[in-house]
Amino acid sequence: MPDAPVMKFGGTAVQGADRFGPDEERLLEECRHLRGVNEIYRLLAERRNSARAHMLRRCAREFILPLRKEGQVPVVVVSAFDWATDKLEQLAAAITPAPEPREYARLLMSGELRANAGLAIALADMGCAARSLTGREAGIVTKGGPVNALIDHVEGDHLKELVAKEIVPVVAGFQGYYYDENTGRDEVSILGRGGSNLTAVALADALGERECTMFTDVEGVYDRDPSGDVTANKLDRITAEELFTFKPFPKVVQREAVEYACEHGVDIWIRSAFEPEAPGTLIVCS
Repeated sequence: MPDAPVMKFGGTAVQGADRFGPDEERLLEECRHLRGVNEIYRLLAERRNSARAHMLRRCAREFILPLRKEGQVPVVVVSAFDWATDKLEQLAAAITPAPEPREYARLLMSGELRANAGLAIALADMGCAARSLTGREAGIVTKGGPVNALIDHVEGDHLKELVAKEIVPVVAGFQGYYYDENTGRDEVSILGRGGSNLTAVALADALGERECTMFTDVEGVYDRDPSGDVTANKLDRITAEELFTFKPFPKVVQREAVEYACEHGVDIWIRSAFEPEAPGTLIVCS
C-alpha cells in the first residue's frame, strides 16, 4: 500500500480569508446598484462560491497533487466552510431552543459534506482520482451519543482499499456513527467543536501513520494568542505536555485531538494553508 499521509484542512483553508474573493470595495459598489435584497443575496452567493472553488482548487494544487506526484496517496480530512457550522446552529436555534439531538447532529454534519464533496470534485477535475466519504463511510466509530461524541475506534479497511487503488479519500471531519441500543440501528454522530482535528488524528493512527498535518489560517502554535498580542512568537516545536499548560488552550487545535494523539502516539503538525513553504509547528505527542 502506498504511503498515506493524513492532512486536514480547516474551515478558513477551504473558504479563504476573503470570503467573497478579492476586491471587496468593487463588490460593495456592485451591491449598491442592485435592486432588492434577493439580488444582493444572489450576487454574494455567487462570489462566495467562486471564492470557495478557488480555495478548493488551491488546496488540491499546492498540497495534495504534489504528494500524488511523489507516489503517495494522502488521506484528506475537511472541515465545513468557514461560518457554515455557525449558520447551521443558528438555523436550529431559530426553529427551537432545544432541537432533538439526532436531527441536530444530522443538520450540523451537512456542512462538512458540502466541503469534502467539493474538494473531491476539484481533485477529479484536475485528473486525480478521489472519493468523498462521510464519517461513517470512513469507519469512524464513536461513543457518547449523537452530539459531542468522542471517537472510540476506526474501522479503516475501506480507507486502506481506496489508498491501495490510489484513490484519494476525502473524509468529512467532525462526524462518525455509533450503535444506538434503543433503536437497534447505527446512528450518525458529531464530535465537539474542532472535531475535524480529532478525525485526522484518529485516521492517522488507524492507518499506521505516526503524524498528521493540520492546515489552518495561522503559521503554527504561538507562545501567546497572536490575535491579541503582536509580540507573540511562533514555536517551531512544542511537546503536548507543555501545550496542556497553556491557559487558555490554543484555539488552533482541539484539546481532545491532542489528548487522543498522546494516547496513540501521533505527532501533530500545525501549518499555514496560505503559505505552503512555511514550516509550521510540530506538537510532539509520541
